[in-house]
Amino acid sequence: MPVKDLIQRKVVTIEPEDSVMLAAQRMKDKMVGSLVILDGDKPAGIITDRDIAIRVVGTGKDPKTLVKEVMTKDPITIREDASFFELTKAFRDAAVRRLIVVDKNGKLIGLISIDDVLELLTTEFANLIAAIRG
Repeated sequence: MPVKDLIQRKVVTIEPEDSVMLAAQRMKDKMVGSLVILDGDKPAGIITDRDIAIRVVGTGKDPKTLVKEVMTKDPITIREDASFFELTKAFRDAAVRRLIVVDKNGKLIGLISIDDVLELLTTEFANLIAAIRG
């Protein structure tokens, strides 16, 4: 199963010049844990709720700090045509909870989280158990 069949296509974004306070408010309003920062149509960074907690609140920075100052630059991406095995390997190798999904030209397509993968696996395991039990 290719990654493109598993992803969340509605990715919430923010500008690098926006404040971390706006980023946190957008996460709250959209009920998401991360925002992608774009350079044109390609991902330039990602900021997560954890980044805000550790890099801003935990260090006493002003909430008006710019996103570009605390975002993770050059985020880990995976191609939409990657296999499920490549996806799980990427999560393991990069030790991240979210991967940005891009097309062959590096354009943002979507986002996938470990939670998405676990939800899929839980459903598949339940289906297998049901098949075994008949």
